[in-house]
Amino acid sequence: MTKCVLYLFACVAVATAHLCMISPPQRGSMLGINKKGADDCILLAGPCGGRAMGPAVALSKGQNFTVTFQKNLDHWVKATPGHFSVMFGVETMNLTELVRIPDMGQPSLSLFSVNITIPVVRPGKGYILQTQYVTMNPKAPPTFYQCGDIVVM
Repeated sequence: MTKCVLYLFACVAVATAHLCMISPPQRGSMLGINKKGADDCILLAGPCGGRAMGPAVALSKGQNFTVTFQKNLDHWVKATPGHFSVMFGVETMNLTELVRIPDMGQPSLSLFSVNITIPVVRPGKGYILQTQYVTMNPKAPPTFYQCGDIVVM
């Protein structure tokens, strides 16, 4: 029985929380993001983990913008390192990758900031900036998602 309980706790530890988006603000709350395994950072279904659209940040087409996200829980494996992606698009359509950052084994709670240029798209329409943590770790879920909502002016 004790082995079963320990196994259950080990599975829960591996399967909770992994990617938080800070700027633009992620959908949902940001409660507990400064602790490993934050509940608001475990979105496993693309493109936005099933979360409803939130308040949008207004940006201009062609504008430079800094996307900031947190590796909330480390899933790095030296033999098969994963990566982080920043994507742009309409939620229900194919997203375009703007930046890819290799996972180099940074510890849990590491922050990443990357400068992007907002694509030239039709103004006045809502878009998403999505971050993904592609783990490439066979003992972890394959991908974690977060989205921030933007309106292109």
